[in-house]
Order: sequence, then structure tokens, then C-alpha cells
Amino acid sequence: MLPAPLTTVTTAFVASLGLLAATPATAGDDGAAKKVVPAVPLMQKVAPGDAKPAASVPTTIDPKAQAIQDHAIDALKKLKGIDMVTDLKVNGIDPAMLPPGVGGKTHVKLDFTNPIEGPAPFGRFTLESMKDGKPVARFAFDGKTAILVDEPTKSFEATDAQWFQLLGQRAAALPQWHIENRMDLAALGASKDDLPKLVGLAIVGEETVDGTPCDVLKAVRTVKLEGMEDDEGKPMSGKEMRIVETVAFARADGLPRRVASVTEIPGEEAMAGMDTVTTFTAVKVDPAFDAASFSTKAPDGYAKQDGPKADNAGAPPEPELKVKAGDAAPAFTLKDLDGKDVSLASLAGKVVLLDFWATWCGPCKAAMPFIQKIHDEYKGKGVMVYGVNTWEKKDGAAKKYMAEKGYTYPCLLAGDDLAGKSYGTSGIPTLVVIGKDGKIAMVEVGFGGDQKIRAAIDAALAK
Repeated sequence: MLPAPLTTVTTAFVASLGLLAATPATAGDDGAAKKVVPAVPLMQKVAPGDAKPAASVPTTIDPKAQAIQDHAIDALKKLKGIDMVTDLKVNGIDPAMLPPGVGGKTHVKLDFTNPIEGPAPFGRFTLESMKDGKPVARFAFDGKTAILVDEPTKSFEATDAQWFQLLGQRAAALPQWHIENRMDLAALGASKDDLPKLVGLAIVGEETVDGTPCDVLKAVRTVKLEGMEDDEGKPMSGKEMRIVETVAFARADGLPRRVASVTEIPGEEAMAGMDTVTTFTAVKVDPAFDAASFSTKAPDGYAKQDGPKADNAGAPPEPELKVKAGDAAPAFTLKDLDGKDVSLASLAGKVVLLDFWATWCGPCKAAMPFIQKIHDEYKGKGVMVYGVNTWEKKDGAAKKYMAEKGYTYPCLLAGDDLAGKSYGTSGIPTLVVIGKDGKIAMVEVGFGGDQKIRAAIDAALAK
């Protein structure tokens, strides 16, 4: 799902929260793992003759347009909360191929006070999928627990820990523009080169959306595509992805009422980019949310569902890891950044945290400040924290990146076989906590905060 640079987080639905893992490995014809860098989100090959020419885009920044956009972002950052209906359309993709909860109208409530720990810039929230004006599914998170209610089957799922896994790709219904413009990507580990560069901004007209007069702006940002390869496995050096957004900003409150976004790689006419249009209606700024707004109480008479969600019927099953909590951790001997061998056997009697990562993986880099914090807090307490560089594309990239960012926790190299063959993961980041007895205390693919990691470490220390 996720591309190489963290900047593409701003153009990927779920990736904007860093909730899902990048998936860099696919199987070749011989069944062996073949390393490839994942494609830009939702990008798909098309016949060259079907490729659409790039639309005319601004190449300079108009100060008047900049003032309107700055006002919008300032208004957004002052919000305590928002209540609205979003209508997401993904063009060029069969709606039947979209994950459940992606596309169509969703009643969204976001509480920006008391943000949850992790990359998400909000706290409590509710997503209510609509069909023909009626709710068909409701996801709610109250800051501690989450519930997913399915109306057609009168059933629900609930969790008090892995809420982000329960949410899954329904995160696509979250208002991307609002989230990314409240996120501090630099604080999440993005370097200046990773961040999108605004290269064009202009006022292109005006329109009325949901009865609200709007100024329409077109913005162009570019993102370096380091690490991506062409069909022959050759590096696409010097390539940039272009993100063109056309946004209708309401004059009344400065907030967007429609966002149309297209991604493309200039010069690669045989690539069709992500093309979405999201309309925001019934917008209420700083509403007075009550306890019922984010209630995670199951409706009376609804059955609790512990198995796969009904709306995922027919979807490909999630990949299973080869190990689980309680199993003996796979043995390993890997070299650290100084070329010294580190083995699991040498760490016996200590609690070990392994973080499988790569420099091209946005969610991995978003997690690293939290990994560093865990390393600092548990140092000298019988806990060893290791990054395990995996599926890396450039020699020396891991050492260089950690030095540039000032990360001081140790890093092991060439973790491909440990991640893929031993643990059976096809996505990173993958996080593993190993107890003092050498058994796995926790393993999960993806990163949604460090609360579960800390809980697993504390429990392992207490044994």
C-alpha cells in the first residue's frame, strides 16, 4: 500500500495515519521472495494510448492564493472539532474493487482535543458509512476502546487495544486534507527532502458547494521517488511524483468543501495516478460533542462477532505470520552497524524489542521516534531495543539515515531472511517483543502507537 518516501503519506488514504505496513516483498514464479519497491498508492498500469495528458497546472505561487490557503490551514489548526458528511469518489477504479468503507458518503466526527498517542492528529472520532441516506456501518473510538457496528448483519466487533487494526482501510473515509494539514510530518521523522515541495499555486475560479460560496485554488506539489524501480528493476533516478490538488475553500470559515486530487509521474505516460474527489457537506465547526457522539456501547440485541467481518467476505485473507505470541523466537545472528555479530542467544535473560524497518518505508520512519523514546526510557533496565534493517535498497542507507536523525538505539543489518523466512512477514514495520525466556511476547505488523509495545515490555519484565 505504501510507497518509498514518507511524503507519499500525504497522498495515501490509510497511510496518512501510518496505520498499515508497507509491503515490499512479492513471490516470483519460482516461489522465492522477490524484492520490489511498492508502487505509488492506487497507481496502476494503463496502455500508453490510454494515458491522459497532464492537465495544465500552475508553475508559480500566487501570493493571493497563498494567503487563502494559509488562512484555511490556520483555521483548521484552531479547530477543536468538526462534524461533516464526506463523499469520496475514486476515479478510474471499479467501486467493487475498493475495500469496505472506502468510497461513498460517510458521516464524520473528529475531536481534535487530546490527540491519541501516535501519528494521528486527533482524539475521539466516529465514521458512519451511509447508503441511500441510511447508516450501514459505524466505527467509533472514544480514546480507549473502539467498536465497529455492521447494520445489515446486526453485529459488532469491539477492541480495547488494536483499534487501528479494527479500523483498517476504513481510515480512507477520514478527511485527508484536514488530517495531513494538522500533522507535523517533520516531528514524525520526515526530512526536508521527504516533505512535499509546493511548486505552483493559483486561484482558478469560484463556485458554490453545499450552498457555500468558495474560492477555488489549484496547488501543485512534487515528491522525490527515490528507490522506485521500473519494470526491468532499474532505479527510476531523478523521478518525481506530482500531486495536483484543486480545492474549493469556503469564504465563510476558510475550510475546504471539495478537494480533487490527482497524482502522476511526469514522463511516465503509461502510469495512471490516484484520482479522487472528496466533497464535504453539512460542515459544523467546533460542535458541542456529547458522550453519545463517540459511544462504543454495543446496540441492544446486536451479536458480537469474533471472526472475520461480514463485509470482508470474498476478500483475500490477511497474510498470517509463521509465529505468534508464546512461540519460541526464531534464532538469528546479524551484524550491527559496526560489523559486530549480535545473536538472539547472546541476549538471553533480557527483554528484546525488534523493529523491522527500511529507509524507504514511511510508516517505519514515522515509528522510529517512538522506538528511540522506548530505548531511552528502558535503557539499563534489562531491555534491548534493535532496529532490524530489512529489504533495504542501498548499501549504507540505514547507517546514514540513523546518523542523520540522531537515533542512538542499535541497528542490525540484512534482516530480510529473519523477517520473511523466519517470521513470515510481508510488510514492515513489524514489531516483535521477546521475553527473557526467549519466547515471543508480542508481534504485530504495522505501527499505531507505542502503548501496546510498552505493555508487552512491562509484562515481560515482570515475569
